[in-house]
Amino acid sequence: MPRWRCFPPVHSALPAGALSSAFVSRSGQRAELALSNAQKALSARYPQHDLLLLQSGTAALQLALTATRGSLPNPCVALPAYACPDLGTAAIGAGFTVALYDVNPVTLQPDQQSLVAALQFGATHVVAAHLFGRLVDVPALMHAAQQFGAVVIEDAAQHAGGTLHGTRGGALAPISILSFGRGKGINAGAGGALLWNKEALGEFAPAIEPAAPALKHLLVASAANALSHPWLYALPNAIPALGLGQTQYHPPQPARSMHGSAAALLYAALEAEPEILQARRRVEQWYDHELATMPQLKCEILPGCVSGALRYPVRLTPAQGQPLTRLGVARSYPRTLAEYPQIRDVVTHSPATPGATHLAATLHTLPTHALLSDTDRQAIVRCITES
Repeated sequence: MPRWRCFPPVHSALPAGALSSAFVSRSGQRAELALSNAQKALSARYPQHDLLLLQSGTAALQLALTATRGSLPNPCVALPAYACPDLGTAAIGAGFTVALYDVNPVTLQPDQQSLVAALQFGATHVVAAHLFGRLVDVPALMHAAQQFGAVVIEDAAQHAGGTLHGTRGGALAPISILSFGRGKGINAGAGGALLWNKEALGEFAPAIEPAAPALKHLLVASAANALSHPWLYALPNAIPALGLGQTQYHPPQPARSMHGSAAALLYAALEAEPEILQARRRVEQWYDHELATMPQLKCEILPGCVSGALRYPVRLTPAQGQPLTRLGVARSYPRTLAEYPQIRDVVTHSPATPGATHLAATLHTLPTHALLSDTDRQAIVRCITES
């Protein structure tokens, strides 16, 4: 492969004309119309939930924790030890301590014994986090939490259109959050949503700050969309300061509304989702077939789950994965949550988490997006099977 041909790990192209629509929706009546259209389109996917559009999925989770904290003197949220550090950011922003629970490295499901231990410790809340479009068993997790009176929040930031027994990710719990960042299945460049049913939060009217200026979002979204091309991606990927492909801790920020330009991109992305989702699923099925003789590498999908196929998770050694980085194969979360100093400071229950530790050391994801050709994907599989 030519030196300057390089692929991002995940990519959802912005539909044609979406950026121009976003530009004219930065403020005023155009912004209000864009927000209304995005709200209606998203509500059609979640008719049993009310929803609030925000500037990020992290802000949505922080707000969900704050809204359900009530008068608890010592709120504590149980988080999967293998997950995006933004979960810790939201917990810190909401004033919670953290109890960690382990993750099964074969299924990516919560380790039930470890989860119960966190609840016995005193966790008042539990976050169920989907990974790579593969859904966790939220009903089973809710059953365990119910016995301790704990609140369950579904983190559907990575559900990517996946379903469990026909129910879309984000609709499996009374309270859930979505994300529309560049690495998610629905790409609006930024943004998130808090979803809830009235039984969970009643008439919920949180105080949130106005949207941030939209120009920076538009510039970043435009640049990311253009530079994700295989002949251009090597340039930003070679600049360490951009942190592409790196998992970093971000400090909490006040919850803000989504701005109109992100809403315009969200509406366009929702319109384009079905076709993109089907294409990703076809790639996932192809990987399944090509890696059928190496089941020890693959992560099992929960029975009843139809994956959103955001990425294809496999367990590789660093030596196996490193030669494939230019083809978009990437480590996902190379550290457990307990290894981030900022999160560790608020962790009050940190048992041994061998599953999460194993995943941090070995889990890589194969790209499912449309930028790769059949030849590119064949090169990935050939390198894995021959290593």
